[in-house]
Amino acid sequence: MSDSAEPVLRVEGLKTHYDSTDGFLDRLFGRSRRVRAVDGVDFELREGETLGVVGESGCGKTTLARSVLRLIEPTAGSVYHRGEDLTALSSAELRDRRTDLQYVFQDPLSSLNPRLTAGDVVGEPLDVHGLATGSERDERVRELLETVGLNANYADRYPHEFSGGQQQRLGIARALAVEPEVIVCDEPVSALDASVQSQVLNLLSDLQEEFGLSYVFIAHDLRVVEHVSDRVAVMYLGEFVERGPTDAVFEPPHHPYTEALLSAIPEPDPLWDGDGIRLTGTVPSPIDPPDGCRFHTRCPRLVPDANSDLPADVWRSVAALARRAASADDVTSLTATRGADDRTARLGESTRRSGGSSPRSDPATGSGPTEASRETFGGLVREEFDLPETLPDADAEETLGEAIDALYDDRIGTAATLLEPAFTSPCERHHPPEYEVGVDHGIACLRYDDGFDEEAGTFEEGAEPAGSV
Repeated sequence: MSDSAEPVLRVEGLKTHYDSTDGFLDRLFGRSRRVRAVDGVDFELREGETLGVVGESGCGKTTLARSVLRLIEPTAGSVYHRGEDLTALSSAELRDRRTDLQYVFQDPLSSLNPRLTAGDVVGEPLDVHGLATGSERDERVRELLETVGLNANYADRYPHEFSGGQQQRLGIARALAVEPEVIVCDEPVSALDASVQSQVLNLLSDLQEEFGLSYVFIAHDLRVVEHVSDRVAVMYLGEFVERGPTDAVFEPPHHPYTEALLSAIPEPDPLWDGDGIRLTGTVPSPIDPPDGCRFHTRCPRLVPDANSDLPADVWRSVAALARRAASADDVTSLTATRGADDRTARLGESTRRSGGSSPRSDPATGSGPTEASRETFGGLVREEFDLPETLPDADAEETLGEAIDALYDDRIGTAATLLEPAFTSPCERHHPPEYEVGVDHGIACLRYDDGFDEEAGTFEEGAEPAGSV
């Protein structure tokens, strides 16, 4: 890998938004909805290195990969190749630049024209860019097939006659045909068996060493990324939350999302019980991402309010109740600790023990939580959010009690209004910038702000995070 000061590829403020407006009437009345698939991404790719991009499905990895090469037109931002902005090039200029920038697709078969032979698939880039004709072209095709480990005699076969690993090798041969210096690999081994994966990964490594290639390697398998990457960028909901050298990102993980991803990697141990970090809640919609840190709705290390006297874990539990109440459609979703039948049985038993009447039965849904006694209902809410019977802070307990009363009366909006101002994290108010924590290692998390008190687990009194509001 080169330490050249000028990166071969530099991405600045890249955004790709989609219009997901439904129907004519929505457009007529201006009810537009924008999917913010990629929302302000920066990175550099150096000569001869591999940058791995990881994240959950739907976080924007593939959109980022295609936007970088303008297979999808970005909404904003710039992509510089050797100092020239690709987003400013005309279609003809961009086509000429394709000889330097190539793409390997996730599904090899769907990316290959079924009507072309393998020789024509690999030779098509040579035809398009006028790089070789006649016998020279045929010789180049055979050479490329052998370079990626395929028999030159396979040139007359059609894509469906190859195995999955061979199809991916064919796609790599096509990308190599124009002698690029950058290849964007979009999950190139995710559809392959483990043994075939290792063969393709080794091939990519050998080709990089032989031809000095630079890779942007998109994947969701962190073990693969750790194996092949020089640097790693972790993506969540259209943004990078951490990026840096592979060793710095993986050992130990710093951002709570990176930590959760790494904890989910299965161990090759039959006694492993999978006790990783489990993220609660669902991934927010990229149409309406949360304010502040986009990960705060699922973060197990949410920063408590500095004015709170509650233990951090208890504060986070009440904050989780506040967030759920703000988005819940009915009270049942706030007490769903177990299956509906089991919950109904426990409601009735708990109510009888407390001297109350049995919950009324609803033929459609069974007994609801608000049909139990107030005491039983409050216990169910506390059980769902792992809250103690009484909070150690009297003011917080009073607020929580009033909110549970409102929930019991089926006034969810009132409960959310009571809880939200009392249990709002700085992470909900401030969008974290990227904090530099080491050489070329940045983390977008307020815990790395100068005002954060690690020992107390919150911000110092009067301190204001650097992130934008």
